Amino acid sequence: MRLVPVVAVAATFVLGIQGLARQDAGVPSRYGVPLNTRSYPQGTPKDALASAIRAIEDRRINYLLSQLTEPAFVDRRVKELYGGEFDELVRETTVKLANEPGTVKELGRFLKEGEWEAGETNATVRLKDIKDRQVFLRKIGDRWFLENRQKPEAPKSEG
Repeated sequence: MRLVPVVAVAATFVLGIQGLARQDAGVPSRYGVPLNTRSYPQGTPKDALASAIRAIEDRRINYLLSQLTEPAFVDRRVKELYGGEFDELVRETTVKLANEPGTVKELGRFLKEGEWEAGETNATVRLKDIKDRQVFLRKIGDRWFLENRQKPEAPKSEG
């Protein structure tokens, strides 16, 4: 008789895990890193920034670059600078973050104290006391991604 409740709990656990796996099954992994929107949500710009900070704190730089940073930027950098070697970009970024420990703290300030401007596909967050940097995010599909820039794009000249 005790076996029935144990089997029921085990079946519920297994089915729950399968359900979580299916949650992101429609989105392919990038560079071998599977999407995990449960741990790193990207439904809003704030979610995406919080997820980026969490990925850095969790030392998941591969996740930060493959799933939370604008894909076109990452793909271009991997191709042009590293001959297709994603792990080299991960190493470079890991070293840069280790050499600049204030980066995560500052990103946390942007998240907590920042003034947000968000449209349908672009978002910006600013801090009143830091005039020369901002955080930019872009929506692609139903997910928000960090852009690799700190200043607004220069207006395109007509020519």
